[in-house]
Amino acid sequence: MWQPEQDGTLLPHPWIYSAAYEANCRRNKALFTEFGRIFHDLGQAGIRYAVRKGPVLCQSVYEDAGIRRMADLDLLIEESSYPDVQELLTERGYAQGLQSRNGTVVTPYARTTRAFWSMHLNNKLPFKKPTSDPDVDFFEVDLCLNLFQQKSHGSLDTTTLLDRSVSTRMCGAETRVLAPSDHLLDVCLHLYKEATSYLSIERGKDVTLMRFLDVAESVRLMDHRATEEFTALAAAAGATREVYFALGFARQLYPDAVPEGLTKALRPDDEDYLDEYGALDGNTGRWPTPFLDRLFDPDRRRHVAGSSTIPHQ
Repeated sequence: MWQPEQDGTLLPHPWIYSAAYEANCRRNKALFTEFGRIFHDLGQAGIRYAVRKGPVLCQSVYEDAGIRRMADLDLLIEESSYPDVQELLTERGYAQGLQSRNGTVVTPYARTTRAFWSMHLNNKLPFKKPTSDPDVDFFEVDLCLNLFQQKSHGSLDTTTLLDRSVSTRMCGAETRVLAPSDHLLDVCLHLYKEATSYLSIERGKDVTLMRFLDVAESVRLMDHRATEEFTALAAAAGATREVYFALGFARQLYPDAVPEGLTKALRPDDEDYLDEYGALDGNTGRWPTPFLDRLFDPDRRRHVAGSSTIPHQ
């Protein structure tokens, strides 16, 4: 086991962290360049959309391209806009499919996979584009039609979200992002989905410190009035359970960032669901270990009974 150095150093091999930071900077710069071109094209085509998560967190929350690793571009769009966005992405070299082993070809998804996603999920299948950039495996765009999953109890009209979206400059282009309270609701809903879904658990991506930090830092930027607005929004949208899940656990990890008053205002009468998984999959199970134990258990999936039914081939 590693022990602190005699000079009192608590961080072993600090060069690893600076190297990761530099790599993130290069990678995110390449992604920003590609995403900025997409924003420009969407604006030229007059398509309504709002940027979600990654670029917003990097630029507006962390304010540093090297701090947070970004994977893809998430866009919220109205369902009626999907054919136009699909055509635009296709013209830019994107396709819905799996990347080949050599990383240069995207093979189409199976018909059954396309049908399942169309009927049961709020996202379209990812669009991918090969790239020769050494820091990026491939460019990916995910299109979301609704912030809520189909089995969620809550709802929030996508058109309303786009109506109150905010204009900003991001990735070198004019674009639109979700309003601050809507952004926080989005990252909370996303955290809950990933933390409790069979697919994420199987991939070991269900509970990660990064997502809880995203929530905590998004809360930190909000003033008292905005916090009150957010509490009302979560209640009106029927998202209290999901939001309390995200904020409650984020407060355990980052108590200085998430005010106790915020979690108290959202606390449901029954907190038993906090140790459950699979509700959005329609097959609820229960963790046998407390949150902090499973957060740091790399083999936590061994406790899960059941598996994902979402096809990805």
